[in-house]
Amino acid sequence: MQSQVRALGKAGVAGMVASIGLLFLAGQPAHAAEKIGVSMPNIKGPWFTPVLYGISDEAKKLGYDVVIQDAGGYGNVDKQVSQFQNLVVQKVAAILMDPANPASFNGAVKQAEAAKIPVIGAGSPIVASDVDADAAASSSHCNVGHELAKGAKTLLPNGGTIAVLAGPSGAFWASDRLRCFKEDIAGTNLKIVAEQTSEQDPAVALSLANDFLQRFPKVDMLYGADDTYGVGAARAAQGAQKCGKMKVMFAVLGEAAEEMMRAGCADYVVAQQPVVIGRSAVRMMDALVKGKPLEKKKDEVALIPVTMANLNSLDKSGMQAPKGWTP
Repeated sequence: MQSQVRALGKAGVAGMVASIGLLFLAGQPAHAAEKIGVSMPNIKGPWFTPVLYGISDEAKKLGYDVVIQDAGGYGNVDKQVSQFQNLVVQKVAAILMDPANPASFNGAVKQAEAAKIPVIGAGSPIVASDVDADAAASSSHCNVGHELAKGAKTLLPNGGTIAVLAGPSGAFWASDRLRCFKEDIAGTNLKIVAEQTSEQDPAVALSLANDFLQRFPKVDMLYGADDTYGVGAARAAQGAQKCGKMKVMFAVLGEAAEEMMRAGCADYVVAQQPVVIGRSAVRMMDALVKGKPLEKKKDEVALIPVTMANLNSLDKSGMQAPKGWTP
């Protein structure tokens, strides 16, 4: 044996060692990608689907696995808090979240902070009484309300009546939008004659809009908190043959919203860029996980007012997920 080793020489022995090392490594599992957690009040619809697409696609590019938690609706705040805490227990690398109610996550965010798990707002900032998230990518909901008010003044320059599909009960984003909308139309000839919260469901929104049109057949405008409500309002206007006669405005430009605008039944949409928001949140998360400084702690993603005048020239890749994509 000694003579065989001598015959091989130093180069031969080195080759044997390298070969054995490669065989050993080939038998080992590949290094698992780090997991990041995503906590959402809901994962379906024209807002959440593109946000989650932006998160999932950007995370994949950066080599992360994504664990998505769905609380099943804005009424399930306790469930979302519990799911967030479970992600902390799982020791994910970071947590991205759109909170149903930011004030409810004070203790949960503190738990993540104690576990050295970065928390990033994805869609809404996470601000509680005495704790804040590490970063956030969002669009100001109050600014959405301001933009909707601009649209209302443009569409009804001489004033008119408005019926409001106000969004889910207790949803802070919907409340902020409507509050700032009301601030901007105060003192004008624009008057809200009806206002109703409801479940965030297309069929429910359509039913509510139909009810408004029966109760207020001469109403000049329907306001939708987002395009779940706005598309319901547009379809109600279409069913009542009031497209073009009565104005419909709302936030978020999903595929159905775009279809209703092309049909002449939606007049003004404040488009957020949820895909961009999702991607930005992941890039912030990646920097925090790697201990790199953030260029900015909060990324306020631009809003884009949409009418038929600019619909065809828009780049919608930041607004909508690829057709057929689901979380």
